Amino acid sequence: MPCRGTDLVSITFRLAPKARQKVNRVILRGYIARRVHQSIALVLLTLLALFAFFDLVAEMEDVGKGAFRLVHAFAAAGLLLPSRLPELLPVSMLIGTIFALSQFAQNSEFTAMRAAGLKPYRVLVWLALCALPWAGVGLLASEFLSPAGMRQAQALRVLSGEALIDTSSRNGNLGSGLWVRDLLKNERGELLSQRFINIRAAAAEGFLSDVEIVEFDAERRVRRWLFARSARLGASPGLSLEDVREISWQPQPVSRHHASMRWEGGVDQTVIAMAAGRPERMSIAELLRFVRYLRSNQQASERYELALWRRLASPWNALAMLLMALPFAYLQPRSGALGGRIFAGVLIGVVYHLLSSLLGNLSLIQQWPAPVITLLPALTLFALSLISLQWVNRSQALWARSRKPLGPLASG
Repeated sequence: MPCRGTDLVSITFRLAPKARQKVNRVILRGYIARRVHQSIALVLLTLLALFAFFDLVAEMEDVGKGAFRLVHAFAAAGLLLPSRLPELLPVSMLIGTIFALSQFAQNSEFTAMRAAGLKPYRVLVWLALCALPWAGVGLLASEFLSPAGMRQAQALRVLSGEALIDTSSRNGNLGSGLWVRDLLKNERGELLSQRFINIRAAAAEGFLSDVEIVEFDAERRVRRWLFARSARLGASPGLSLEDVREISWQPQPVSRHHASMRWEGGVDQTVIAMAAGRPERMSIAELLRFVRYLRSNQQASERYELALWRRLASPWNALAMLLMALPFAYLQPRSGALGGRIFAGVLIGVVYHLLSSLLGNLSLIQQWPAPVITLLPALTLFALSLISLQWVNRSQALWARSRKPLGPLASG
Protein backbone atom coordinates (compact mmCIF):
# COMPACT_ATOMS: atom_id res chain seq x y z
CA MET A 1 0.00 0.00 0.00
CA PRO A 2 1.28 3.52 -0.71
CA CYS A 3 2.63 5.40 2.24
CA ARG A 4 0.61 8.43 3.41
CA GLY A 5 2.17 11.60 4.77
CA THR A 6 1.12 10.81 8.35
CA ASP A 7 2.77 7.39 8.03
CA LEU A 8 5.94 9.04 6.77
CA VAL A 9 5.96 11.43 9.70
CA SER A 10 5.53 8.53 12.15
CA ILE A 11 8.45 6.80 10.47
CA THR A 12 10.57 9.90 10.97
CA PHE A 13 9.77 9.82 14.66
CA ARG A 14 11.50 6.45 14.87
CA LEU A 15 14.38 7.73 12.71
CA ALA A 16 14.87 10.92 14.72
CA PRO A 17 18.59 10.60 15.53
CA LYS A 18 20.72 13.23 13.87
CA ALA A 19 22.49 10.66 11.73
CA ARG A 20 19.18 9.92 9.96
CA GLN A 21 17.75 13.45 9.65
CA LYS A 22 19.00 13.96 6.11
CA VAL A 23 17.49 10.64 4.99
CA ASN A 24 14.18 11.64 6.55
CA ARG A 25 14.11 14.92 4.64
CA VAL A 26 14.86 13.13 1.37
CA ILE A 27 11.94 10.74 1.96
CA LEU A 28 9.53 13.57 2.72
CA ARG A 29 10.79 15.66 -0.21
CA GLY A 30 10.26 12.71 -2.57
CA TYR A 31 6.73 12.19 -1.25
CA ILE A 32 5.77 15.85 -1.78
CA ALA A 33 7.44 15.98 -5.20
CA ARG A 34 5.67 12.84 -6.38
CA ARG A 35 2.25 14.16 -5.41
CA VAL A 36 2.95 17.56 -7.01
CA HIS A 37 4.20 16.01 -10.26
CA GLN A 38 1.17 13.71 -10.45
CA SER A 39 -1.25 16.61 -9.96
CA ILE A 40 0.49 18.83 -12.52
CA ALA A 41 0.51 16.02 -15.09
CA LEU A 42 -3.20 15.34 -14.49
CA VAL A 43 -4.17 19.00 -14.93
CA LEU A 44 -1.92 19.42 -17.98
CA LEU A 45 -3.34 16.33 -19.71
CA THR A 46 -6.88 17.52 -18.99
CA LEU A 47 -6.25 20.96 -20.49
CA LEU A 48 -4.44 19.49 -23.50
CA ALA A 49 -7.37 17.16 -24.16
CA LEU A 50 -9.79 20.09 -23.92
CA PHE A 51 -7.83 22.26 -26.35
CA ALA A 52 -7.25 19.29 -28.67
CA PHE A 53 -11.02 18.93 -28.89
CA PHE A 54 -11.37 22.63 -29.77
CA ASP A 55 -8.66 22.30 -32.44
CA LEU A 56 -10.37 19.21 -33.84
CA VAL A 57 -13.68 21.07 -34.12
CA ALA A 58 -11.89 23.85 -36.03
CA GLU A 59 -10.18 21.36 -38.35
CA MET A 60 -13.47 19.56 -39.05
CA GLU A 61 -14.64 22.60 -41.02
CA ASP A 62 -12.15 21.72 -43.78
CA VAL A 63 -13.07 18.02 -44.00
CA GLY A 64 -14.24 17.30 -47.55
CA LYS A 65 -12.35 20.21 -49.12
CA GLY A 66 -9.93 18.91 -51.71
CA ALA A 67 -8.12 15.82 -50.43
CA PHE A 68 -8.56 16.75 -46.75
CA ARG A 69 -10.24 13.87 -44.88
CA LEU A 70 -11.27 13.08 -41.30
CA VAL A 71 -7.99 11.32 -40.56
CA HIS A 72 -6.12 14.47 -41.62
CA ALA A 73 -8.24 16.55 -39.21
CA PHE A 74 -7.32 14.26 -36.30
CA ALA A 75 -3.65 14.34 -37.33
CA ALA A 76 -3.59 18.14 -37.64
CA ALA A 77 -5.22 18.56 -34.22
CA GLY A 78 -2.67 16.19 -32.69
CA LEU A 79 0.25 17.99 -34.32
CA LEU A 80 -0.89 21.26 -32.73
CA LEU A 81 -0.64 19.86 -29.19
CA PRO A 82 3.10 20.65 -28.75
CA SER A 83 2.38 24.31 -29.50
CA ARG A 84 -0.36 24.30 -26.84
CA LEU A 85 1.85 22.79 -24.14
CA PRO A 86 4.03 25.88 -23.41
CA GLU A 87 0.90 28.04 -23.22
CA LEU A 88 -0.91 25.72 -20.79
CA LEU A 89 2.07 24.67 -18.67
CA PRO A 90 2.24 27.67 -16.26
CA VAL A 91 -1.44 27.56 -15.28
CA SER A 92 -1.25 23.75 -15.08
CA MET A 93 1.65 24.03 -12.64
CA LEU A 94 -0.30 26.53 -10.54
CA ILE A 95 -3.54 24.52 -10.41
CA GLY A 96 -1.77 21.17 -9.99
CA THR A 97 0.38 22.40 -7.11
CA ILE A 98 -2.62 24.01 -5.39
CA PHE A 99 -4.50 20.72 -5.76
CA ALA A 100 -1.66 18.65 -4.27
CA LEU A 101 -0.91 21.01 -1.38
CA SER A 102 -4.60 21.51 -0.59
CA GLN A 103 -5.00 17.75 -0.36
CA PHE A 104 -2.13 17.69 2.13
CA ALA A 105 -3.93 20.34 4.18
CA GLN A 106 -7.33 18.64 4.03
CA ASN A 107 -5.89 15.28 5.09
CA SER A 108 -3.99 16.97 7.95
CA GLU A 109 -0.75 15.73 6.40
CA PHE A 110 0.67 19.23 6.13
CA THR A 111 -0.34 19.93 9.72
CA ALA A 112 1.65 16.87 10.80
CA MET A 113 4.63 18.03 8.74
CA ARG A 114 4.48 21.48 10.33
CA ALA A 115 4.20 19.92 13.77
CA ALA A 116 7.36 17.98 12.96
CA GLY A 117 9.12 21.30 12.33
CA LEU A 118 8.95 21.60 8.54
CA LYS A 119 9.69 25.21 7.64
CA PRO A 120 7.97 27.08 4.77
CA TYR A 121 11.22 28.06 3.10
CA ARG A 122 12.31 24.42 2.90
CA VAL A 123 9.05 23.61 1.08
CA LEU A 124 9.74 26.61 -1.16
CA VAL A 125 13.09 25.13 -2.20
CA TRP A 126 11.52 21.72 -2.77
CA LEU A 127 8.82 23.21 -5.02
CA ALA A 128 11.47 25.14 -6.96
CA LEU A 129 13.24 21.84 -7.63
CA CYS A 130 9.91 20.38 -8.81
CA ALA A 131 9.64 23.20 -11.35
CA LEU A 132 12.94 22.37 -13.07
CA PRO A 133 11.81 19.27 -15.05
CA TRP A 134 8.60 21.00 -16.14
CA ALA A 135 10.56 24.01 -17.34
CA GLY A 136 12.67 21.59 -19.38
CA VAL A 137 9.53 20.02 -20.85
CA GLY A 138 8.20 23.44 -21.85
CA LEU A 139 11.53 24.41 -23.41
CA LEU A 140 11.71 21.15 -25.37
CA ALA A 141 8.16 21.59 -26.66
CA SER A 142 8.58 25.24 -27.66
CA GLU A 143 12.01 24.86 -29.29
CA PHE A 144 11.69 21.57 -31.16
CA LEU A 145 8.27 19.91 -31.03
CA SER A 146 6.09 22.98 -31.62
CA PRO A 147 7.81 24.33 -34.79
CA ALA A 148 7.96 20.85 -36.34
CA GLY A 149 4.34 20.14 -35.45
CA MET A 150 3.16 23.45 -36.88
CA ARG A 151 4.95 22.79 -40.17
CA GLN A 152 3.46 19.30 -40.48
CA ALA A 153 -0.03 20.54 -39.59
CA GLN A 154 0.23 23.31 -42.19
CA ALA A 155 1.37 20.78 -44.78
CA LEU A 156 -1.77 18.73 -44.08
CA ARG A 157 -3.96 21.81 -44.51
CA VAL A 158 -2.55 22.26 -48.00
CA LEU A 159 -4.61 19.18 -48.93
CA SER A 160 -7.75 21.26 -48.41
CA GLY A 161 -6.45 23.99 -50.70
CA GLU A 162 -5.38 26.32 -47.90
CA ALA A 163 -2.37 28.49 -48.64
CA LEU A 164 0.77 28.03 -46.58
CA ILE A 165 1.12 31.80 -46.44
CA ASP A 166 -2.35 33.24 -46.00
CA THR A 167 -2.22 36.98 -46.62
CA SER A 168 -5.89 37.67 -47.20
CA SER A 169 -7.76 40.51 -45.55
CA ARG A 170 -9.43 38.16 -43.04
CA ASN A 171 -6.10 37.93 -41.20
CA GLY A 172 -5.74 41.69 -40.86
CA ASN A 173 -3.45 42.21 -43.88
CA LEU A 174 -5.97 44.42 -45.73
CA GLY A 175 -5.65 42.11 -48.73
CA SER A 176 -2.24 43.59 -49.62
CA GLY A 177 -0.23 40.41 -49.10
CA LEU A 178 2.98 39.78 -47.22
CA TRP A 179 5.62 42.51 -47.47
CA VAL A 180 9.36 41.95 -46.94
CA ARG A 181 12.11 44.56 -47.13
CA ASP A 182 15.61 43.70 -48.35
CA LEU A 183 18.63 46.03 -48.37
CA LEU A 184 21.65 45.64 -50.64
CA LYS A 185 24.89 47.06 -49.19
CA ASN A 186 28.51 47.08 -50.26
CA GLU A 187 31.45 45.79 -48.23
CA ARG A 188 31.72 49.09 -46.34
CA GLY A 189 28.07 48.93 -45.30
CA GLU A 190 26.92 51.68 -47.66
CA LEU A 191 23.40 51.34 -49.05
CA LEU A 192 23.30 50.51 -52.76
CA SER A 193 19.60 49.74 -53.18
CA GLN A 194 16.55 48.65 -51.28
CA ARG A 195 13.93 46.18 -52.51
CA PHE A 196 10.36 45.57 -51.36
CA ILE A 197 8.91 42.11 -52.02
CA ASN A 198 5.15 41.57 -51.96
CA ILE A 199 3.82 37.98 -51.85
CA ARG A 200 0.10 37.32 -52.23
CA ALA A 201 0.01 33.59 -51.41
CA ALA A 202 1.96 30.33 -51.25
CA ALA A 203 0.15 27.18 -52.31
CA ALA A 204 2.91 24.78 -51.24
CA GLU A 205 6.16 24.99 -49.33
CA GLY A 206 8.70 27.01 -51.30
CA PHE A 207 6.24 27.90 -54.10
CA LEU A 208 4.85 31.44 -54.21
CA SER A 209 2.29 33.10 -56.44
CA ASP A 210 1.73 36.70 -57.55
CA VAL A 211 5.11 38.05 -56.44
CA GLU A 212 5.84 41.75 -56.89
CA ILE A 213 9.30 43.28 -56.42
CA VAL A 214 10.02 47.03 -56.40
CA GLU A 215 13.66 48.13 -56.39
CA PHE A 216 14.93 51.59 -55.40
CA ASP A 217 18.41 53.03 -55.74
CA ALA A 218 20.41 54.74 -52.98
CA GLU A 219 18.58 58.03 -53.70
CA ARG A 220 15.21 56.25 -53.26
CA ARG A 221 14.33 56.51 -56.94
CA VAL A 222 12.46 53.61 -58.54
CA ARG A 223 14.92 51.57 -60.56
CA ARG A 224 13.02 48.40 -61.48
CA TRP A 225 9.62 46.75 -61.05
CA LEU A 226 9.03 43.01 -61.38
CA PHE A 227 5.83 41.00 -61.31
CA ALA A 228 5.92 37.19 -61.45
CA ARG A 229 2.91 34.91 -61.63
CA SER A 230 4.86 32.29 -59.68
CA ALA A 231 8.17 32.01 -57.87
CA ARG A 232 10.18 29.36 -56.14
CA LEU A 233 12.24 29.64 -52.97
CA GLY A 234 15.31 27.59 -52.24
CA ALA A 235 17.77 27.14 -49.41
CA SER A 236 20.03 29.84 -50.90
CA PRO A 237 18.89 33.49 -50.91
CA GLY A 238 17.01 34.69 -53.97
CA LEU A 239 13.94 33.82 -56.02
CA SER A 240 13.41 31.82 -59.20
CA LEU A 241 10.70 33.78 -61.02
CA GLU A 242 8.42 32.49 -63.79
CA ASP A 243 6.15 34.35 -66.20
CA VAL A 244 7.80 37.65 -65.31
CA ARG A 245 6.96 41.16 -66.42
CA GLU A 246 9.83 43.62 -65.92
CA ILE A 247 9.89 47.41 -66.19
CA SER A 248 13.22 49.23 -65.79
CA TRP A 249 13.55 53.01 -65.48
CA GLN A 250 17.31 53.35 -65.48
CA PRO A 251 18.85 54.47 -67.69
CA GLN A 252 15.71 54.52 -69.89
CA PRO A 253 12.19 53.11 -69.32
CA VAL A 254 12.07 49.61 -70.82
CA SER A 255 9.39 46.91 -70.53
CA ARG A 256 10.24 43.24 -70.97
CA HIS A 257 8.69 39.82 -70.52
CA HIS A 258 10.63 36.76 -69.31
CA ALA A 259 9.49 33.17 -69.24
CA SER A 260 11.79 32.67 -66.26
CA MET A 261 14.59 34.56 -64.52
CA ARG A 262 16.65 34.54 -61.35
CA TRP A 263 16.37 37.38 -58.85
CA GLU A 264 19.25 37.67 -56.39
CA GLY A 265 18.53 39.00 -52.92
CA GLY A 266 18.79 38.31 -49.22
CA VAL A 267 15.38 36.64 -48.97
CA ASP A 268 15.22 32.87 -48.62
CA GLN A 269 12.64 30.27 -47.63
CA THR A 270 13.34 30.62 -43.91
CA VAL A 271 12.93 34.40 -43.91
CA ILE A 272 9.61 34.19 -45.76
CA ALA A 273 8.33 31.48 -43.40
CA MET A 274 9.28 33.52 -40.34
CA ALA A 275 7.78 36.72 -41.75
CA ALA A 276 4.49 34.93 -42.42
CA GLY A 277 4.42 33.04 -39.10
CA ARG A 278 3.32 34.12 -35.66
CA PRO A 279 6.17 35.19 -33.35
CA GLU A 280 4.58 33.29 -30.46
CA ARG A 281 5.03 30.01 -32.34
CA MET A 282 8.70 30.53 -33.31
CA SER A 283 11.66 28.97 -31.56
CA ILE A 284 14.33 31.03 -29.84
CA ALA A 285 16.78 30.38 -32.69
CA GLU A 286 14.23 31.52 -35.29
CA LEU A 287 13.39 34.65 -33.30
CA LEU A 288 17.06 35.54 -32.90
CA ARG A 289 17.71 35.12 -36.61
CA PHE A 290 14.66 37.13 -37.67
CA VAL A 291 15.39 39.94 -35.19
CA ARG A 292 18.89 40.22 -36.67
CA TYR A 293 17.42 40.21 -40.18
CA LEU A 294 14.94 42.97 -39.34
CA ARG A 295 17.61 45.11 -37.70
CA SER A 296 19.99 44.68 -40.62
CA ASN A 297 17.21 45.82 -42.95
CA GLN A 298 16.27 48.76 -40.71
CA GLN A 299 12.82 47.39 -39.90
CA ALA A 300 10.84 47.41 -36.67
CA SER A 301 11.70 44.33 -34.63
CA GLU A 302 9.98 45.18 -31.32
CA ARG A 303 7.20 42.63 -31.76
CA TYR A 304 9.67 39.80 -32.31
CA GLU A 305 11.98 41.00 -29.53
CA LEU A 306 9.01 40.91 -27.14
CA ALA A 307 8.20 37.35 -28.23
CA LEU A 308 11.87 36.40 -27.77
CA TRP A 309 12.02 37.76 -24.22
CA ARG A 310 8.70 36.13 -23.39
CA ARG A 311 10.15 32.82 -24.49
CA LEU A 312 13.28 33.39 -22.38
CA ALA A 313 11.16 34.38 -19.37
CA SER A 314 8.75 31.44 -19.65
CA PRO A 315 10.69 29.19 -17.20
CA TRP A 316 10.63 31.98 -14.61
CA ASN A 317 6.90 32.48 -15.17
CA ALA A 318 6.28 28.78 -14.62
CA LEU A 319 8.39 28.82 -11.45
CA ALA A 320 6.54 31.88 -10.15
CA MET A 321 3.20 30.18 -10.78
CA LEU A 322 4.29 27.08 -8.87
CA LEU A 323 5.62 29.02 -5.88
CA MET A 324 2.45 31.11 -5.73
CA ALA A 325 0.58 27.93 -4.81
CA LEU A 326 2.55 27.42 -1.57
CA PRO A 327 0.49 29.78 0.65
CA PHE A 328 -2.62 27.72 -0.14
CA ALA A 329 -1.09 24.79 1.76
CA TYR A 330 -1.04 26.81 4.99
CA LEU A 331 -4.74 27.62 4.88
CA GLN A 332 -6.76 25.64 7.36
CA PRO A 333 -9.12 23.04 5.80
CA ARG A 334 -12.14 24.96 7.09
CA SER A 335 -10.93 28.20 5.43
CA GLY A 336 -11.97 27.07 1.97
CA ALA A 337 -13.04 23.96 0.08
CA LEU A 338 -10.75 22.32 -2.46
CA GLY A 339 -12.92 23.54 -5.33
CA GLY A 340 -12.70 27.11 -4.08
CA ARG A 341 -8.92 26.96 -3.91
CA ILE A 342 -8.68 25.56 -7.43
CA PHE A 343 -11.00 28.32 -8.65
CA ALA A 344 -8.73 30.86 -6.97
CA GLY A 345 -5.78 29.30 -8.77
CA VAL A 346 -7.56 29.52 -12.12
CA LEU A 347 -8.43 33.15 -11.39
CA ILE A 348 -4.80 33.97 -10.54
CA GLY A 349 -3.64 32.30 -13.76
CA VAL A 350 -6.16 34.18 -15.91
CA VAL A 351 -5.36 37.55 -14.31
CA TYR A 352 -1.64 36.86 -14.67
CA HIS A 353 -2.03 36.02 -18.36
CA LEU A 354 -4.20 39.10 -19.04
CA LEU A 355 -1.81 41.45 -17.25
CA SER A 356 1.18 39.97 -19.08
CA SER A 357 -0.56 40.45 -22.43
CA LEU A 358 -1.61 44.00 -21.50
CA LEU A 359 1.91 44.97 -20.46
CA GLY A 360 3.30 43.44 -23.66
CA ASN A 361 0.94 45.43 -25.87
CA LEU A 362 1.63 48.62 -23.92
CA SER A 363 5.37 48.06 -24.29
CA LEU A 364 4.99 47.97 -28.09
CA ILE A 365 3.08 51.26 -28.02
CA GLN A 366 5.18 53.08 -25.42
CA GLN A 367 8.54 51.57 -26.50
CA TRP A 368 9.17 50.13 -23.04
CA PRO A 369 12.15 47.74 -22.69
CA ALA A 370 11.06 44.18 -23.43
CA PRO A 371 13.27 42.48 -20.78
CA VAL A 372 11.72 44.53 -17.98
CA ILE A 373 8.15 44.04 -19.20
CA THR A 374 8.46 40.27 -19.62
CA LEU A 375 10.16 39.70 -16.25
CA LEU A 376 8.00 42.13 -14.25
CA PRO A 377 4.98 39.77 -13.82
CA ALA A 378 7.20 36.90 -12.65
CA LEU A 379 9.10 39.16 -10.24
CA THR A 380 5.78 40.44 -8.88
CA LEU A 381 4.60 36.88 -8.21
CA PHE A 382 7.93 36.06 -6.57
CA ALA A 383 7.52 39.06 -4.28
CA LEU A 384 3.95 38.10 -3.40
CA SER A 385 5.06 34.55 -2.66
CA LEU A 386 7.85 35.73 -0.36
CA ILE A 387 5.54 38.17 1.43
CA SER A 388 2.99 35.40 1.95
CA LEU A 389 5.68 33.04 3.21
CA GLN A 390 6.98 35.71 5.59
CA TRP A 391 3.50 36.10 7.00
CA VAL A 392 3.12 32.32 7.26
CA ASN A 393 6.53 32.00 8.92
CA ARG A 394 5.60 34.60 11.53
CA SER A 395 2.28 32.88 12.17
CA GLN A 396 3.98 29.51 12.44
CA ALA A 397 6.53 30.90 14.91
CA LEU A 398 3.72 32.16 17.14
CA TRP A 399 1.95 28.81 16.78
CA ALA A 400 5.11 26.87 17.61
CA ARG A 401 5.56 28.70 20.93
CA SER A 402 2.44 27.02 22.24
CA ARG A 403 3.47 23.55 21.04
CA LYS A 404 6.68 21.62 21.37
CA PRO A 405 7.91 20.37 17.94
CA LEU A 406 7.39 16.67 17.45
CA GLY A 407 10.51 16.11 15.39
CA PRO A 408 13.57 17.83 13.94
CA LEU A 409 12.65 17.65 10.22
CA ALA A 410 13.71 21.20 9.56
CA SER A 411 16.91 21.26 11.53
CA GLY A 412 20.30 20.97 9.88
